[in-house]
Amino acid sequence: MHKMSLVIIIGLFPFLLAYGAGFGLGEFGGRAIGMGNAVTAQAYDASTLFYNPAGLGFLEGTNFYGGVTIIDPAANFVGAKPYFGDTVYDAKEQIFPPVGIFISHRFSEKIAAGISLTNPFGLGLAWEDNFPGSAISKDATLESYYITPVVSYKLMPELSFAVGPDLVITKLELKRNALLFNTAPGTGTEVGEADLKGTSSIGVGFTAGLMYQKDRLGLGVMYRHSINNKVDDGDATFTFLDNLDASTLAIAQGILVDQKVSTEIDFPNYFVAGVHYMIMEKLGAEFDFAWYGWDVFKEISLKFKDDARLNQTLLENYENSIQLRVGAHYELTENFSLRAGYIYDKTPQPIESVSPLLPDDTRNDYTVGIGYKNGNFRVDGGYMYVDIGERTTVEDGVGKNDNGFNGTYNSNANLYFISFGYSIK
Repeated sequence: MHKMSLVIIIGLFPFLLAYGAGFGLGEFGGRAIGMGNAVTAQAYDASTLFYNPAGLGFLEGTNFYGGVTIIDPAANFVGAKPYFGDTVYDAKEQIFPPVGIFISHRFSEKIAAGISLTNPFGLGLAWEDNFPGSAISKDATLESYYITPVVSYKLMPELSFAVGPDLVITKLELKRNALLFNTAPGTGTEVGEADLKGTSSIGVGFTAGLMYQKDRLGLGVMYRHSINNKVDDGDATFTFLDNLDASTLAIAQGILVDQKVSTEIDFPNYFVAGVHYMIMEKLGAEFDFAWYGWDVFKEISLKFKDDARLNQTLLENYENSIQLRVGAHYELTENFSLRAGYIYDKTPQPIESVSPLLPDDTRNDYTVGIGYKNGNFRVDGGYMYVDIGERTTVEDGVGKNDNGFNGTYNSNANLYFISFGYSIK
């Protein structure tokens, strides 16, 4: 039998970087998505609670709005030569349904309030069984739940201000192959599967916004603060292959012991400013600029309760990034509205962090939508195509990935969305 090192699970759980970058989500209202999320300076329904809560000041009565976005992602990987051939490894087909639910009520001429439930950060990516990077990640899922009660106040008839807390819980899970590393560099023996699950305690932040509405012009700014979620009681569990010889199994079971694990997850702060203008009586357009503070991802520390040999600090070195959003709407008739939008979404992920967990790149998003309203009822739906494109971890013939797992990823996603609203005035 090969001699085995006791330092055997380097990089066991580096999944915590995965919720960053391209897995920030903004698709929570059918009308907004149809316009490429460029709605920071508009208030047409209760989803303004997410896009700019100051819009509550311009809604009348009681408003209900909610829906679902179906995210259908696709990704594949081709490894760098000479270690890999030309085999294309596909990610598994998965569907993810982030949900946005919004309720608002106007109490007086100046005061309104509302509450929302959204999932603005999340990840889901699983690879087929033959994927060579399964020791890095084979199935990762992360979900954030933001509950946000907000109060708005009309500073003047044309200007509204809003503020409220974000109460945030995060759920996460990672599955990956567990390895024992041999004394020979770069070699290892697969001994089973590692599975980590955890739910954070409640993290608290806040969101705030300003909105100005006058004749054909709308201006808006909003800010959401960063969130720190602590996972103090996660579960690390291990299962072992049936065909291991007795000596290897004994070593693996002696070190890979089920236990508790703790870590912290930081979601970034971000700021959005937008200008909306009615170009003609039925045609309006908006431009938004968004800035994201992704530089909170310098490192992630993992602490195992029973075995300090498994503790790690993962370097991420994310950079701040921006989004540019453009959207337009055309009121075709009294009941029907057409929309279109575009988002330029710059990745904050450095090449060293590109991995099977998150093969991100700068994105170009294209979206179309349609809306129907009749009296107090409305429905909004449409489609978005997310072009993540091709990204390689090789530059000038040199592999840059921190795990030494280099190659080229190609990714995209199709989004289908629908939302329903009802107003009581």
